[in-house]
Amino acid sequence: MVANWHDATLAFAVGFPPLLQSLLFWIFASLVVHVCQRLVEHTAFSVDPSSRRISASQAALCIGCIVWALDVVGLLMYAELAHHVLELVPALSGLLIMAVSARLTIPTLSTSSSKARIVWAGAWLAAGMLAAHFTITWGHVQSFSQVNGLAIALSMATAVGIAAYTSIRHRSAKLSVLTPHYRTQTWEDKVSCGAAILVLHWMLVNTFAPHSGNPHGESDGIALLVIVLVFAIAVAMEQMSNMRWDAGRQQLLRRGLSMMRSSASAQDAQRDMQLSLIADHLHRLLHPENLALHFQPIVDFQQHGVQFEALLRMTDKTLGAINPETFLLVCELQGKTAEVDRMILRNALDSAKAWQARGLADMAISVNVAPITLLDERFAHWLREELAQRALPPTTLKLEMTEHAIIALGSEMVTAIQDLSTMGIAVWMDDFGAGYSSLGMLADLPIAGIKCDRLFVRKLPQDSRRQRLLRHISALAGEFGLSVVVEGVETVEELQTLAAIGLHCIQGYVFSKPIPAANVPDWYHTHMQPQRAVLQASLHPAGSATAVVHTPFSAPRAALAPSSTH
Repeated sequence: MVANWHDATLAFAVGFPPLLQSLLFWIFASLVVHVCQRLVEHTAFSVDPSSRRISASQAALCIGCIVWALDVVGLLMYAELAHHVLELVPALSGLLIMAVSARLTIPTLSTSSSKARIVWAGAWLAAGMLAAHFTITWGHVQSFSQVNGLAIALSMATAVGIAAYTSIRHRSAKLSVLTPHYRTQTWEDKVSCGAAILVLHWMLVNTFAPHSGNPHGESDGIALLVIVLVFAIAVAMEQMSNMRWDAGRQQLLRRGLSMMRSSASAQDAQRDMQLSLIADHLHRLLHPENLALHFQPIVDFQQHGVQFEALLRMTDKTLGAINPETFLLVCELQGKTAEVDRMILRNALDSAKAWQARGLADMAISVNVAPITLLDERFAHWLREELAQRALPPTTLKLEMTEHAIIALGSEMVTAIQDLSTMGIAVWMDDFGAGYSSLGMLADLPIAGIKCDRLFVRKLPQDSRRQRLLRHISALAGEFGLSVVVEGVETVEELQTLAAIGLHCIQGYVFSKPIPAANVPDWYHTHMQPQRAVLQASLHPAGSATAVVHTPFSAPRAALAPSSTH
């Protein structure tokens, strides 16, 4: 055993580089790790497939170039190799191999949620980088028959370890966004990896016996060092600059798409990471059983019956509770919106059918859909078939779309709404007043009603301006024959103020919180009428009369929002 170890150590013909060169290489290697980590992060935090593909391609090219530059610079540390000429064809071939290996593995290393896949991709990346190194140093090797097996084994293990460790640390940091404290990768990690790369490089140059002397003449090591360093720094700085611009572009895209589906949420780095995490797990989340629906009642105190708005609720074993708006935005960016909307619609219709079997009569449900779903020319036919399969009349279902989406899409959306209205399916404008509020469009839109955003209810009993505004909206809706629902009603005082204004159709905690689909029949038979009677009595106290202005009520939406009153 001792003899074997002595023989193996003798095979390390190239000595460890001097202290100064080692220190400079260590610093350069640590900076390379930092840049690579930032590039992988940028790819990981992209959400839509196009951005992920572009980011992965750019990151792979940059990583390939700067790792190649690091390898080439490292060759200048050793006195035994200082006079070897770097041949052009092997050097460029090594650059190509590094770039290709990075391109094939960076998408998995940056976005995979499986540690096994990360380790496997890390092994492939390490193998590609070792192959690139051997190609670059082709002219330095005296004989490929003299192999240092120990150096090769240690090199491969170290390379795989560095790739897998940094990728798993990246995954851990990304998942920490779900906790109160986001833990980014530290400089201690990067400096440690830089030291490991220094040792790795030394082992690599000892895998095969090098030429002695200088069979090809001398090369200008200092000039080559400067050229390679300038090349690496220029590539890294250009890519880092592009990352900042691309991050801003993606944020603008997400903000625009979020306005088409729901209220625009604040965009920040933490929410971007949450979006990318959901995108990583989307293939698992996109199943009907994961799209649980709760239903919040909507009551009209001047009509019988009750309407229900479908609200998406999602919980994942890894990601925990998932914000529905964030999930739907990821689906939009991934091109899965129509698919998820149809799953939600099927779940909602299945619930309505089950409720009918348990005695729920005079009931309708509302579901919020995205513009792309409604504009699909096959959607109306598909919806008709789904209703027919469950023997449900078209009036059972109401569709809702945000004010942003209906107005932004103009004539195309008008045609789609008209087709659904012909089938007997009403379309409502959701979150009225939270977006464009283009009153001129109301004359052309074939909608059945509007849902006033909960912003109108905020401090309503004390705010005379909001009261006047709602009174005018009620009158305007009546002129157009539109029904009105007011969302976010949480107190009896707000309810009484709305009744005095002439608005009697409300949704909010004052009547009921969202109810799991399976519990709706029990609530309907045991709690609905008592709660309705209590609130009805509060609207007509003894010895008083309330003047009302009533508009016909059809039914509301199925917003998929996470708010307390939604």
